[in-house]
Amino acid sequence: MKHTTAAAAAAVALAGLITAAGPAAAAPPPCTPDVLRLEALPAGAPGGSFVDRVNALGKGDLAVGTSRQQPAYWRGARVHAVPLPAGYTSGEVRSVNAKGLMAGTLKQAGSENRVLFTYRQGAAAVRLLSAPAPSPYEGKAFVSDTGHVAGLDGTVAREWVNGQPVRTLELPPGSDPQARITEVNGINKRGDILGSALVHHETQDGFVYRSYPVVWPAGGGPARGLVPASEGDYSRTTEPTGIDNAGTVVGHESEGWRDIRRDVGHLWRAPYTAAPAPSPDLPGQSELIAHAISPTGRVVVGMAYSWEDFGYPKPTQATYRTGNGPVRTLPTPTAGAHGEATSVSGDDRVGGAEWSPAGGRLLVWTCASKQADAKG
Repeated sequence: MKHTTAAAAAAVALAGLITAAGPAAAAPPPCTPDVLRLEALPAGAPGGSFVDRVNALGKGDLAVGTSRQQPAYWRGARVHAVPLPAGYTSGEVRSVNAKGLMAGTLKQAGSENRVLFTYRQGAAAVRLLSAPAPSPYEGKAFVSDTGHVAGLDGTVAREWVNGQPVRTLELPPGSDPQARITEVNGINKRGDILGSALVHHETQDGFVYRSYPVVWPAGGGPARGLVPASEGDYSRTTEPTGIDNAGTVVGHESEGWRDIRRDVGHLWRAPYTAAPAPSPDLPGQSELIAHAISPTGRVVVGMAYSWEDFGYPKPTQATYRTGNGPVRTLPTPTAGAHGEATSVSGDDRVGGAEWSPAGGRLLVWTCASKQADAKG
């Protein structure tokens, strides 16, 4: 077990790695190893809780995410703001498809109301998909290559096509009546949707707690509930974080209770009948959190860290793993800085960040496989 404080545990709600035993894939195109230091938007007056982050990587040199708590995208290292509608002060671009269509969430000023949107580079305005509604959850939005968007409309998971809602994402058949969908966590090329479900209540037979991933197949059909990493322990939460084009799901189990902090990466393979496979740790670090899986499932990225004696004995590290190979690390431009990897493309780019007492910066590693260090 590892020890933590509440403040430090919140600071570690970042990224890590998991097992990525992906199928064989074609070699990535020629590239030049580099670490792009992404520009930040000018300081404004954001009114949200969005964390600056590279959430996804699009075609060419496109990256999308959040800068100074506002939705943004980058071409190379240059930052561009997504135009905010009147009354909205913060948000994020959460995903982008192969055709450049972005999807994300906006938050109204002075409230917890959120809306989902889509946006294309150069457009004068975003396209709102939902009406403002409060939500106790983060409310991410994801877009497939076919243009289908999935996310939370308040507390209801939905799917949109051409700006119109076409499906409410229901729980798997036979689910506990008190189960609820708490998040939408991803969508793949063909439109399989990944989400999270939670059951938390008392019965005459005892306490019931179950946190598990859910997959809704593209085109309709009943949802599938995946086997959680563990059951019955309310201090442990299973959080899925990505789904590849074959339906492979990555995520992690987080444990947080008083002075305990623990993170283990996991991998679920279709048809999801087996328990998830745990990820190995990065040598020299004790915890690993999965952040993203590449479209082919070939690469999984995230962050490794250690939590001992109420502190971090060493910097966190951005992690990179190919197939069943060893967990490797990606370099931070600033020596000794903390690092994390939050997104990965099919052309050997990885998005992430570094941070230190001097500040933080968003990054994109190009030709990442040639920069990954097996020594950790």
